[in-house]
Amino acid sequence: MYARKIGKVERTPKKSTSPPSEELRIGVTFPRPDGGPGPTKFDAPLSTATVQRFIPDPLEMDKALYSLAKLGFKVTQRGRLTASIRGSRVLFEKVFGTKLSPIALDTSENYAFHSFYYPPQGAPWSPSPEVATLIDDAYIQWPHIYMRSAGARRHQASAPQPAPAVTVVPSGTPPTVNYFHLEMPHDVTDLLRASLVHQEGTTGRGVRVVMVDTGFAHRMHPFFGEHGFTSSVDLAPHATNDKSDPNGHGTGESTNIFAVAPGATFIGIKVENDDDPTQGASMLEGFQAALQHEPQVISISMGFDLRENSQQMSELPGSLAALEAEIQAAVASGIVVVFSAGNGHFSFPGMMPDVISAGGVFVNEHSEMLASNYASAFDSKIYSGRHVPDFCGLVGMLPHANYIMLPIPPGCQIDTEVSQPDDGTTGDGTQTNDGWGVFSGTSAAAPQLAGVCALLLEKNPGLKPSEIKAILRRTSRDVLEGSSNPASDDDGIAQQAGPGDDGATGAGFVDAFTAFQQA
Repeated sequence: MYARKIGKVERTPKKSTSPPSEELRIGVTFPRPDGGPGPTKFDAPLSTATVQRFIPDPLEMDKALYSLAKLGFKVTQRGRLTASIRGSRVLFEKVFGTKLSPIALDTSENYAFHSFYYPPQGAPWSPSPEVATLIDDAYIQWPHIYMRSAGARRHQASAPQPAPAVTVVPSGTPPTVNYFHLEMPHDVTDLLRASLVHQEGTTGRGVRVVMVDTGFAHRMHPFFGEHGFTSSVDLAPHATNDKSDPNGHGTGESTNIFAVAPGATFIGIKVENDDDPTQGASMLEGFQAALQHEPQVISISMGFDLRENSQQMSELPGSLAALEAEIQAAVASGIVVVFSAGNGHFSFPGMMPDVISAGGVFVNEHSEMLASNYASAFDSKIYSGRHVPDFCGLVGMLPHANYIMLPIPPGCQIDTEVSQPDDGTTGDGTQTNDGWGVFSGTSAAAPQLAGVCALLLEKNPGLKPSEIKAILRRTSRDVLEGSSNPASDDDGIAQQAGPGDDGATGAGFVDAFTAFQQA
């Protein structure tokens, strides 16, 4: 229990962070119906072939959650195999017989927040008997990373800030900048060859695509209305204001789905709390909330960097077992799940074998395809035989992947950061309050590929997730030049692109039209 931590922990933070919240976000797993070990105690990683055996008896699940509620915990969300609860630090320590300490995370990573309570190494763990017999385990959920920024390379604010007062109405037309970049929606759809699919009359119509992210302020920006893009937004537990997005990540990156699959039914799940980032939804809560909408495709540009002492982990931390179980159950039920491969991260869940792991290719002004040196590429030490990525969308290059001009809420965190980077480098050429930013990361690649999946599902609704992945693999375009982000290697050695499947780009750069022809 609690033997491993996720990502880089700072004993002495480089900059001040907000104090940890006294309210904890907790993932709960349950015993198997046959009495075997539950998800956190099962020795091997779960697979889509075995996950059904871990689905708990609903009556026993009800009984356990009722008992936890009587003790003072609040159930916030329920999945097929797991549940999310919240409770105070004092209550958690009492019920589970442990002692928590504050954890400060590396402030150079783009975590949702950077401090929280967690049992230190060697902490006692002695759950009360009434709880121990009813659940498999309970783990405090770590904050997730947004896969826009490169791992441990770009200095970030300690937490998303409350939305500023909007003093300008952004233009629906992007500003002019004096360097090569892509504009929405035409450049992205042309390079992915999705525009040819649109000419065939297929736009993803009727396919439910759910994206989990910071928020979706589509009504605040005229770009979306001018292009006829519509959406609905739901709040994950403890997220606030379904019309705002103080960070800007979800609003901007969701544009990739609208561009590729403009006819899809877009549902956004907001996880951020505008007033207190430490109170926002966990990634598990966000994924559980997404499942409530019966999605056909789920796109998530968030994750965790599974490294310890600068090396990739070889065992999945127990705190991620609940999320792993829910994702495997979703794929087994027929939902296509797309995750970012990471930006120099050893990204989980992007490394899970049955999800689509979206890597990066940079297409320059001469139409030459290069592996993005911003995007991760690695062999997972947790899932034997799993190479990341599967194939690629469009991603910029180091240092900041300034590549795609995207609409964002005026004055949001990203609007300021990309205009005036705090690392001494040149900004993206936009203004701090103009509602536009030039960025990408594998956060852009994941929704691009999710949009392609929607196109295939409109044509052939019976396609299974494994069939969609196979079609995209065999129709991807070969990328011969470039290399991956060296930060996604234990020795700092980048993987190279080359003929056939390669280390940097997997099967290559996705070709929506050729995939559509074979769907």
